[in-house]
Amino acid sequence: MPNPYIDNSERWLALAEIDYLTQFVKAWIPFNAWYMNMYPTLKRDRVIIEEIKSNPNLFRDKIIALLNGTDNDSIIFKGQIAKLHQYLESIYIPNADSRITFKSLSIETNPITSETLTFRRWVYKVELTRTGNAININSLVTNSGSITQYTFNQSKFDVENLNNHLQQNSSLTENQRNCLLDTYRKIDPKKPTNLISSNRQGIEAGNIFLINDVEKLVKGLIEVIYKLRNILFHGELIPNKDNKKVYEPAFYILKTLIQSLN
Repeated sequence: MPNPYIDNSERWLALAEIDYLTQFVKAWIPFNAWYMNMYPTLKRDRVIIEEIKSNPNLFRDKIIALLNGTDNDSIIFKGQIAKLHQYLESIYIPNADSRITFKSLSIETNPITSETLTFRRWVYKVELTRTGNAININSLVTNSGSITQYTFNQSKFDVENLNNHLQQNSSLTENQRNCLLDTYRKIDPKKPTNLISSNRQGIEAGNIFLINDVEKLVKGLIEVIYKLRNILFHGELIPNKDNKKVYEPAFYILKTLIQSLN
């Protein structure tokens, strides 16, 4: 004889579970309404997010207060950041570049657009120039007599493309190629930042330590939340059990912050 409890328990337990994907969406809606009202002249979400990341506003100021705070709300908030970091390290959430992680995150445009290395009288120079939305990256190597030994132009930052071109179209040695590649990486427009301290010094968050740079942490946290929003709203996320876990701390972080917007 079938046992109705056993037959139905899994269904009821499933219904009892909080769907953090839905909760995250519900928390994003008032945030979206706030920033659309706050920045009526800015028409694109990405442009608005960059403004929120970089200049004083209620949302950004609340993050700063919680990161610097030592009260119970601040401790809980930083604990949720630690939980989000740990979930992102154990659960691969895809991103356009690679994955979402606090350990390698592009939080702002790299201000370095020109870099020069002089080694053994050879000069390795990489320069990025912008014309509207287009970019050009010129890589140039000259020898001790100032004679060009290699030059290459690219319309986007691409280490692999440069490396392949070097190997196929230059007579540079491996050491010389590496000198140019190392110089090239320094002008990466999306040069990643690691927000997790490697020596257990900085801002304590749960059982981890964040770097002691609140400005970068603010930008990084907003960027992570925005990336999680994008893959969810654009239908790129597989809504399985593991992926849903990531949105639990993300929801509580966002919920805490939107409460400061009243």
